[in-house]
Amino acid sequence: MLGKWIRVRIILVGLGLGIFFLAVFCRIVELKFIRGPALEEMAVREHEKHCPVLPIRGSIMDRNQAELAISTFVKSLGAHPRRLTEKKLLSRKLAPLIGIPAPQLLELLERDRPFIWVKRHLTPQQTEAVENFKANYEKINFGQEKNSDSKDASLDAMYLIPEARRYYPHQSLAGPILGFCDIDGRGLEGLERQFDEYIYGKPQKCVNILDARGHIVISSEKELIDDTMGDNIILSIDRTIQYIAEKELQQGVNKWHAAGGYVVVAAPQTGEILAMAQIPGFDPNHYFQYTKEHYQNRNVTMALEPGSTFKIFTVAAALDAKVVKPMDKFHCENGAYSLGACGVIHDVHPYGGLTVSEIIKKSSNIGAAKIGLKLGPHRTAHYLKGFGFGQRTGICYSGENYGLVRNITSCRSLIDRVTVSFGQGITITPLQMTMALAALGNDGILMQPLLVKKIIDHKGETVKNFHPTAVRQVLSPQTAKTMLDMMKTATEPGGTGTEAVPPGYTVAGKTGTAQKVVGRAFSKSKYNSLFVGLTPAENPVLAIVVVIDEPKGAIYGGVVAAPIFREIAAQSLRFLGYYPQQHPTTPTSPPLKSPKPPLKETPTPTPEPLPTVQASLTSIPLETDSLRQMPNFKGMTIRQVISLLNRAGMRYRIEGRGFAVEQRPTPGEPLPSDKFCWVKFKPQS
Repeated sequence: MLGKWIRVRIILVGLGLGIFFLAVFCRIVELKFIRGPALEEMAVREHEKHCPVLPIRGSIMDRNQAELAISTFVKSLGAHPRRLTEKKLLSRKLAPLIGIPAPQLLELLERDRPFIWVKRHLTPQQTEAVENFKANYEKINFGQEKNSDSKDASLDAMYLIPEARRYYPHQSLAGPILGFCDIDGRGLEGLERQFDEYIYGKPQKCVNILDARGHIVISSEKELIDDTMGDNIILSIDRTIQYIAEKELQQGVNKWHAAGGYVVVAAPQTGEILAMAQIPGFDPNHYFQYTKEHYQNRNVTMALEPGSTFKIFTVAAALDAKVVKPMDKFHCENGAYSLGACGVIHDVHPYGGLTVSEIIKKSSNIGAAKIGLKLGPHRTAHYLKGFGFGQRTGICYSGENYGLVRNITSCRSLIDRVTVSFGQGITITPLQMTMALAALGNDGILMQPLLVKKIIDHKGETVKNFHPTAVRQVLSPQTAKTMLDMMKTATEPGGTGTEAVPPGYTVAGKTGTAQKVVGRAFSKSKYNSLFVGLTPAENPVLAIVVVIDEPKGAIYGGVVAAPIFREIAAQSLRFLGYYPQQHPTTPTSPPLKSPKPPLKETPTPTPEPLPTVQASLTSIPLETDSLRQMPNFKGMTIRQVISLLNRAGMRYRIEGRGFAVEQRPTPGEPLPSDKFCWVKFKPQS
C-alpha cells in the first residue's frame, strides 16, 4: 500500500509540475510571440524618452567681434501635475523660493495637464534654492506622515530643465538695432527678428534612457549641442562709437530738455554703419517694461523734414547740372522774397547779394529757392531720386520708411516746388540723409548702407558675406569736392556751424532747423534741430547726422545739434587713431592719424580700421569703356580704386587702409566673368 501511494503522489506532483511548466511555457509564448511587439513598444516608451533639445541662439557681435547679444544657460522648473502629491503644502514651501505667490503656484500645480512650466528662466539664486529644496526633500515636514516612496514620487514629478536665455551684456546699448527675443528664443524685433532663421539654430530631439523610477541614466543631449547652435551675426557697428554716440546724444537731449534725438555715424567710402543711436531707447533684457514705440529703430522707420540741411543737395544738384557756379551771385531780397499769390519766403537774417558758397555758409532760404528755380523741376526730381530720397536704402532691416517726396514735375503749386529746395514739404529718414551726405564724401558715389558684415557659424566658418555696394554715381567727383569746400565754410567763422568743429580737426557740414508738422499745419513751437557733417573735411572718414527732437530753450541746429556732432566726431576720430593737429590740415595734407593707438583707461578690443583716403585725387588714365583687362591698382587710394571699379561695373572687396599693395585678379589678367575683384591696402611706411 505504501508503495502505491508513493507512486500516486509522484504522479500527482509530476502532473502538477507539468501543468505549471506548460502554463509557464504558454505564458512565455504569449509574452514573446503574441504580445511581444506591443510589450516591447510599451517598454521602450517607458524607458526611452524622446525629448526636444531647444536650439541655442547664435551671438550678435560688433565689427571687432565684441558680443552685443549672447545666449546664457539657465534652468527652468517643470512639473507633471498628475503625479504630484500634497500640492497645497508643496506650493506653500516652494512659492517663496521661486518668487511666485502661493495661491498662483497652487493653481498651476492643480491643472489637469501631463506637463506644465512652473517658472521659466530661474535666476541662479532661485535655481540653487530649488536644488537645495529637492536635496533636503526627505527632511521636510509636510505635517502628515508619508512614506519615502510617496515623497520620492512627488519629488520626481518636478525637476529643473536646462534652457538657453537671451542676454544683452551692454543693456540698452544698441537696443533698438538688436531688438529682442521671446521666452522661447524666437526673435521678435530688430536684427533678432530679421536674421532669426540664421541665429535661431536647428531644434533637435535627444533620446534619454530612464530607470524604473524615471531618473535619466543615459542621455544623448550633449552629442546634439553642436547641431543646435545658431549662426553668429557680425555687424558693422562699432561698440565704442555706438557708446560715444548714445552718451553724447543723451547728454544733449538732457541739456535741451528735448523729447528725443537721433544719431547715425557711417563710413562714407564703404557705407558701413558705425553707430545708430536714438533717445529714448530701451534695454532688451527688460523689453516688457517698454511700449512698442521704444522698439522701433527710428533712424530707419521715422521720416522727418530735413530743413536747411537739405540745401546742400539742392546746391550740389545745381552745380553738377552746371546751371550755377560757386561764385554766381543771387539777390536774397533783404530777407523777404514774394512769389506773388503763392506766398512769401523769409530768411532769418536779411541778406542782399550772396554767392552760391555764401548761400550755404549763411543758410539762406531765399538763395536756395532761387537756385532750385534755376535747376527746374525735372532736374530736381532726377537728383532727388539719385540721392535716394523717397526710396528704401536697401539696409537689411525691416520696416524701413520710404520718406515722402512729392512729384515735383507735376506739382502745380509754385510754393510747394520751391520750398523743397530748402527742406520743406519733403520728409526723409536720418539713414537716407546719412547715405546721401556720405556720397558727397565719396566722390559722389551713393553707397548702400551696410549694417551686417557677415554671418559665421559656431566654428567661425563664414556662412554669408555682405560687401560694400555702390548704388550709383550721383555727382561727379569734382562736384563732390566743390561741395565739401563750400560746406567747410559753413563751419568757419561767419558760418552757422562753427560749434560743430572739434579743435584740431576740420568739418564740412550744414545746420538745419525744421518746424514739425502737427496735424496738418506747421507747429509754431515744436522744431527739429539738425546738424549733418563730414570729418575731416578734406578727406572724410566719418559722415555723421545729428537730430534733436523738440529742444527747449533754443531751436537752431548750430546751437543745439552742432556741439553734439563735435563731441561725437572728436571722440570717434581719436578712437580710430585720427588725432588732432595744432593747425588744421589743408586740402593737400595727408589724413590725420598717429602710429600709436589711443590711450584708454580700460582695455578695449583693437578697432577694425576704416578706409583712409588721400585729400587730393590724381587722375586715373584709364578709359573704363575700353577696359578689357585688370588695371594695376598699386599705389592708388581706396577712393580711386572704388571709383574706377564702380564705373567699370565690377563688384569688389576692400581690405585694410591706405594704398593698394595687392589685388586679385592681378594686373593684366582678363576681366573675370563674375566681375569680382579683391584689393588689399596698407598705410605708407
